[in-house]
Amino acid sequence: MAEIRRVVRHLPTVSTGRSGEPEEEPVEEGADGLDPRAGDLRPGGGGELGDLVELLAERAADETSSAVPAPRVAGTAGPSEPTSPPPADAATLAAAEQVRARMEAGTAPAGLRRLAEALAEAEAAKVRGASDIASDVASDVAADVAPVVPRQRTASESAAPLTDVVAAVRTESLLVLEGHHPVEIAAAVDDLARAGMRVAVTAADLARLDAVTPTVDRLPALTGPEQRELRLLLATATPARRDLARCEIPPAPAFPSADEVRALCSHADGAGRARAGAPDLLRDVLTTLPEPRLAAVAEVARAVRAALDALGPGEGSWARPLLADLVHSRQRPVFDALRAAAAGALGLADRSRDLPLVTLAGALPAHAHELLVDYREFLDSGGRARRRFRNGVQREVQPVLDLIRVGGQVPADARSVHAAVLHIELAGRLIAVDEGCRTLGIPTPDDVGDLRALVAGLDRVDEAARAVGQLRHDVLFLHPTSPVAVPDLVAAEHVAAGILDVAEHGTAPEAAARLDAIADGLAGSGPVAELTAGHRAAVEALRARDPEAYEAALAALEPTRRAAADQARCDELLARLRAEDPEAARAFADGRGFVWSVPLESLLSRLPADDVLDAVVVLDAAELSVERLLVAAAAPRLLAVAGPGAHPAQAGATVLGALQRAEAPVVAPPRPPDPGGRVVRLPTARRPEAPRREQAGA
Repeated sequence: MAEIRRVVRHLPTVSTGRSGEPEEEPVEEGADGLDPRAGDLRPGGGGELGDLVELLAERAADETSSAVPAPRVAGTAGPSEPTSPPPADAATLAAAEQVRARMEAGTAPAGLRRLAEALAEAEAAKVRGASDIASDVASDVAADVAPVVPRQRTASESAAPLTDVVAAVRTESLLVLEGHHPVEIAAAVDDLARAGMRVAVTAADLARLDAVTPTVDRLPALTGPEQRELRLLLATATPARRDLARCEIPPAPAFPSADEVRALCSHADGAGRARAGAPDLLRDVLTTLPEPRLAAVAEVARAVRAALDALGPGEGSWARPLLADLVHSRQRPVFDALRAAAAGALGLADRSRDLPLVTLAGALPAHAHELLVDYREFLDSGGRARRRFRNGVQREVQPVLDLIRVGGQVPADARSVHAAVLHIELAGRLIAVDEGCRTLGIPTPDDVGDLRALVAGLDRVDEAARAVGQLRHDVLFLHPTSPVAVPDLVAAEHVAAGILDVAEHGTAPEAAARLDAIADGLAGSGPVAELTAGHRAAVEALRARDPEAYEAALAALEPTRRAAADQARCDELLARLRAEDPEAARAFADGRGFVWSVPLESLLSRLPADDVLDAVVVLDAAELSVERLLVAAAAPRLLAVAGPGAHPAQAGATVLGALQRAEAPVVAPPRPPDPGGRVVRLPTARRPEAPRREQAGA
């Protein structure tokens, strides 16, 4: 943040005083050596970018509200002295507001962010260099030698100056085009467009825009993401993918699954083998049944499959072994008794849920339940429990009541006696449940939850046993001369699967007709030769009754379908672009970018959205005030033009001066060597050697 403030502060705004002499705007230093007006400017936590935006906006506001400077006195400014740039206007302030809004939305402009980072880095390097020079000066003074401060070398004086604008733009985000004539600028901009870049050329002086020939009158109507998508689709297009635009591929749901085609092919071939391995005799019998009879048997088979699916897998479960016994009528009485006892115990447990806890102080007599029931009826009919002169019912039940505690107390009212009765009945039912579980090899329940699960499992087993029994009966009498037996549970599963297989896919003629109908629907009315490779292979596999080839065709059709969707999207975007701007659409289709010529005021007033431009070229950067640096928010790359007559080292508070201070690389046009020139070797200053001291005693 401090580096950004120093950069903007050290780019002074040149104004004129009363005497007409140029004077620098006074800056009042704070305690930290920074501009106190800047404050801690971080809109939305923008950091260096936020500081740069706020400081430029502040300078723009100051320039806009200030009075017009008095005219210079003739002859006061030398030819090498920088001139005052024009003051910023409302367009610059509008650009600052747009940048703030984007930063608050979390989408900081890339070009302006890179500019802020470059300025901060350059200023930090300068501070470090000044510290190193100060240490060298101190050592030189100690040696009584005058220090030689090296002059900062410009980019044009570097060992390897840049000459290719396109190559420089690919690697740098900030560039200075130094010494280019208007014709060379136009050629460089055209090269950028030929390289596929979207370039905006701008200037405050509209006359300078005439040097560049634009290829579009306005920005494309497509959004930034849509342009990026279109360029990617065009870059990856192939002749084979373009040919898919003339082909019509049915959607994925129009193609049946590989399993369904495999089953239909099995029926159509007459192989007599179902997917689940049903016996051949069953298929032969089912194909002779009338439609109503086959539908009734299929309904029973669906009930068997649903009941078996509800039981879950057989491993680690007691349900399927028990079901196998019930199918052969084994353990049926014990099963029915267990099912009734478990259901009754669960009902008693639910009824006792809200009653007080019942405990026993000792073993109850065998007739305790009858005595408690009689005593409960006595109390329910209006009788009262007495301590003296007890009636016969109370005298008989009193020894039983003394052994029972309901909520820690001896039962004395109808509710507590009712709780005791339910407790004894529940205990009896649970004893029956334990005995039945041990007989059938089922785990005994430990709590109410286990009891509830046991009741539900027994109900499912009973439903499955009844469904399998119904299936055995119906299959046994499907045909008088060809009976199909269902000896066990495994056979019942296979038979049910075979019945459903035939019912869902039909007989052999029906399966063949269905395969042909599917193939005809997929092929359409045109010739098969015009279909795509995967589409044609799927149709041929259906007609050849080849399920493996059909499955391979479906796998090969997926990439074709994606390529067709990409081509359709590419054609759609190009059609939208062609309707708005045919020249831009032609440039996109040819892999080229475009050149858009726009006045600076219009560009700042309405900055393009993100990823709409690749670079912005400022033709009069040496004459624009530093506040116009906000134009960097229009594109990720900023190119400032310094014409042959501009002096970057004396640019002052301008856009060009800011880029020079950010140490932006300079691109100079290639010039042929001057045959009449000569090389002059300049003398180099050497540090005088310190006088030698004679050794003592020499």
